[in-house]
Amino acid sequence: MGLVDAIRRLFGRAEDALNDADYAALDAVHRAEDRVDEATGGRYYDTVEKADDEAGELLDRLHLDEEPGERSPGS
Repeated sequence: MGLVDAIRRLFGRAEDALNDADYAALDAVHRAEDRVDEATGGRYYDTVEKADDEAGELLDRLHLDEEPGERSPGS
């Protein structure tokens, strides 16, 4: 069972790394959104918010191990 446990730990670490990357990408989009809003006085808020939503949807679609339409917990 040692090999199976090692593989499970490896996959668990890979999943954690992907989740961290997802959060980092969304955080970067949110920071960019805030900067654009500050620089333009909120003039392009709707457009920036739409881009933020699309970035989240893209990350959802990139989870290939999920069934279509299935969302991961916390999404």
